Amino acid sequence: MDVVDARIERILRAAGDAPSVLNTQPWQVAVTGTTLTLRADRSRRLRHNDPQGREMFISCGAFLFNARVAARRESLTAVVTVLPDPDDDLLVAEVALEPGDDPNADELELSVAIGHRVTSRVPFDDQPLLTDVLVAIQRAADAEGASLHTVQPSDPSHAEVIGLVRRAEAIAAEDMAARDEEAAWTTSWPGRDDGIPERLLGRAPSNDDAPVRRYHASRGRELFERHSTLAVLTTAGDSPREWIAAGQALEHALLVAATYFVRASFATTVLENPTTRHDLRQALSLSAFPQMLMRLGNVPTPERSPRRTLGAATT
Repeated sequence: MDVVDARIERILRAAGDAPSVLNTQPWQVAVTGTTLTLRADRSRRLRHNDPQGREMFISCGAFLFNARVAARRESLTAVVTVLPDPDDDLLVAEVALEPGDDPNADELELSVAIGHRVTSRVPFDDQPLLTDVLVAIQRAADAEGASLHTVQPSDPSHAEVIGLVRRAEAIAAEDMAARDEEAAWTTSWPGRDDGIPERLLGRAPSNDDAPVRRYHASRGRELFERHSTLAVLTTAGDSPREWIAAGQALEHALLVAATYFVRASFATTVLENPTTRHDLRQALSLSAFPQMLMRLGNVPTPERSPRRTLGAATT
């Protein structure tokens, strides 16, 4: 490969470290010269748990943000056009990589954080995050056109949010098609490069007030923290364009969090059900649309979920 191709390869590898729903990695990228064409991969969409493709587009938005950050590390500027073709609903973005200035210290720090950002499904330290850390994380989401609302254990709405999470999970447990779909992405076999390995699912919480997603494949129970910070990512609208923006905002926030050694885990079942998603919006008096619910806290760096090879994600 020539120098430009080597840069693009590094950018794509970093972009592929983005979080995605159940580690489905629902993206495909075509490379033409120095232009990347990012498409959502419908074959990797969760048809029962994500029928509108909302979480698929959020995942692609996270990939897109990583590509932007990784480009700056290579002294390139990513000129992004989101949803460039109204007649092609799977064409997420076109990214033209143009020569740019050398990265500044903040850009380098974010690019390094890509390799440290890991989803954690184990108990966190039993304490809320410091205010200045939360402010930095919130500003990262703001920079991408979204907002991050925090819910502390002392907030009256905290218990209501947890109750909605448990209610959504109870409803989902009755949907055998959705359960089978989750099982397909949380089952391990040698050499698998997607999905969440069973060993990384963590144990189910033994306390009902734990803000943790319960997976049917989890083995055993464990007492989780009671005082971690909950955060809800919102956008003003609720269309694919906003979902892609939410993905970029999510990853920006998670990378900043990683610079403070803060990890996240996601409780998305409550947002996969239209009724409980609406009820969550009401419970928190949100004028905007909730796109992601997560808990944030400190924990030693866990093992990373597998990733597809570069060739498997590019065309």
